[in-house]
Amino acid sequence: MKIYDKIKTNGTGSIFKNKRKIIVYLFIVSFLLFFYCISNYNKLIAVYNLQKSVEEKVKDMDIVIGGEAVGIKLLATGVLVVGIDRENIGIEVGDIILEVNNTKIESNDELIQFVRDSNGNDLNLKINRQGKEFNVTVKPNYDEVSETYKLEMWVKDSSAGVGTITFYDKKSGKFGALGHAVTETKENYILPITSGGITKTEIYSVKRGLPKSPGELKGTLTNDTIGDIAGNTDKGVYGKVYNTNNISKESIKILPKSKIKEGKASIFCTLNDNEVKEYNIEIEKVLLTSSGNKNMIIKITDEKLLEKTGGIIQGMSGSPIVQNGKLVGAVTHVFLNDPTKGYGVFIENMIEDMDKIAEK
Repeated sequence: MKIYDKIKTNGTGSIFKNKRKIIVYLFIVSFLLFFYCISNYNKLIAVYNLQKSVEEKVKDMDIVIGGEAVGIKLLATGVLVVGIDRENIGIEVGDIILEVNNTKIESNDELIQFVRDSNGNDLNLKINRQGKEFNVTVKPNYDEVSETYKLEMWVKDSSAGVGTITFYDKKSGKFGALGHAVTETKENYILPITSGGITKTEIYSVKRGLPKSPGELKGTLTNDTIGDIAGNTDKGVYGKVYNTNNISKESIKILPKSKIKEGKASIFCTLNDNEVKEYNIEIEKVLLTSSGNKNMIIKITDEKLLEKTGGIIQGMSGSPIVQNGKLVGAVTHVFLNDPTKGYGVFIENMIEDMDKIAEK
């Protein structure tokens, strides 16, 4: 009897102990889940609101996918500083020179003329540094070799390159391309623009991508401008094409980010045969709470594309990503150590940015 009682007592105590452990464990898990929801409440609400907002907007749109390689030409707002050969002048790489002596400038030539005409006198420069404006006084130095005055800075007033159209809206003529910003300098400052355009381009060669050696689509930018660019954001360049009658593709629906699945998908892009073609990829990971332009991790699986490009290469940015017959996003970046992999941006994020540009 004593043995039975002892065994019974020990067994019951063990059960009670296990129950207490389970209760404590469930309490901790519940607390952590509650804390996560509270700390990410604003992000989750923002994702939900963005999805509802985009769903409302696309009702009035007639979206078709792009995939065409185009020339992208941008004119900067002011003059961008991309290099400095002197110290302690109050100017940094990435600064934008907006005015000289209270006069607005829009080109390198205008800045050079002010410097040459200064006779070595101080110049008052209005600077924009990441959205904040201030004034700096700089004294030009005389260069004996060229026999002229210089600020000893490298500047840029425009940018041009090859990219890919992601989508068009046949009703409005609006388009989105690239999936990321046109940037300058190694710090990747987004180039503020006054205007720009997309032109027809002919891809004449493909440089294959290798680990730590990015590939590239090499093309000739023609003077045949087919649309204007109105905005340059971290999720792409946006504008309006002149003629939507040439867009003969069938309409496509978008797939909300919440419904994107890891697995098979495809991209559309143009190589040196100058035709838009479809290639197989895998969506390896969907990053729902990412608000930038790295929302999906993708991998090129198409053998024909791998043979030609080695994976994702420069110029393919903006290539539309389609899953189950619906547009989900665009290619944006390549992994430096593995060109078969890269990032993609959600189409919802691109449409949201396009709408903001249109409202300005």
